[in-house]
Amino acid sequence: MKYLIFFIGSLAVALMLFLILTFSFEPGKTDELHLDKPIVVIVKATMAGQPMNFWSVVQQGINEAAREFGVEVIITGADHETQIDRQVNIFNRVISEDPALIILAASDYYLLAEPVKVAAGKGIPIITVDSGVNSNYPVSFIATNNVEAGNKAGNEIARLLPEHPNHSIAIVSHYRETATAIEREAGVRQALDGWNITGTWFCENDEKIAYENTMEILKDPSIKGIVALNEIVTLGVAKAIEETDSADRIRVVGFDNAPEELAYLERGVLKATVVQRPYNMGYMSVRTAVEYLKGSEVEPFIDTGSVLITAENMFKREYQELLFPVNEN
Repeated sequence: MKYLIFFIGSLAVALMLFLILTFSFEPGKTDELHLDKPIVVIVKATMAGQPMNFWSVVQQGINEAAREFGVEVIITGADHETQIDRQVNIFNRVISEDPALIILAASDYYLLAEPVKVAAGKGIPIITVDSGVNSNYPVSFIATNNVEAGNKAGNEIARLLPEHPNHSIAIVSHYRETATAIEREAGVRQALDGWNITGTWFCENDEKIAYENTMEILKDPSIKGIVALNEIVTLGVAKAIEETDSADRIRVVGFDNAPEELAYLERGVLKATVVQRPYNMGYMSVRTAVEYLKGSEVEPFIDTGSVLITAENMFKREYQELLFPVNEN
């Protein structure tokens, strides 16, 4: 008899657990995510059109997260960052294909806002990565805190230069209306409050134009420092500085860590560079997309961080994986 009572009691407990699990289950919050539609990533420029070390590493992070979470991710974009109309057209085409979610690196802070609104109106979630848009519709923004990163660059150029009333600093930027350029410049200017900044030269994210801008800047003997705001710009500036043997006269602080930039850093042409974490950026964009699609709450802004790298610290162990990522593509 006692065995029958024990059996009935065990059965009752099992039934109770089943009911608890059944009624506490929330659709969309399972450990597995099964999508019948892809996640689409729209980058600023494809590797085929305008190869950049930064975006190559971002894509490594995207691909790793797609494998880990078992989701289909399609990467597309214009050939060049300046092809804003092309990016808008691609975005609109992707909307018409009704993907599970769109991850967008916006080439223009303002012009992509309306397409994002249209996508949100059709129920397509948007996550922005690297560069945001003038919109509250994206559910999350995964990026470097670019104002803070600009601060690091500005503080370093100030440290490198002796304060002098006749010393000026120039800023060379990649693109006028992209959020990264706007925010980094704001951070640099904030850090250099009180310094004479002669102006900002825009190069349409073209290394040749950045080189030509630097040649013009060198004609002004009062300019003793240059802050370059991304990988392409930094390479153009550094090339001009090295060719004119101006490294002792002009201190240059750049952004990113393409192999050519690290070589300029070793040779003393580049004095420092603010390095982002592009792998984390790519990985976290897909991870956040998966979490959102499973029904979880996601952070509205995820700062993937940045580090100031100099010739003195570039070979420290803690920076090796950041500076010299293994290229899986």
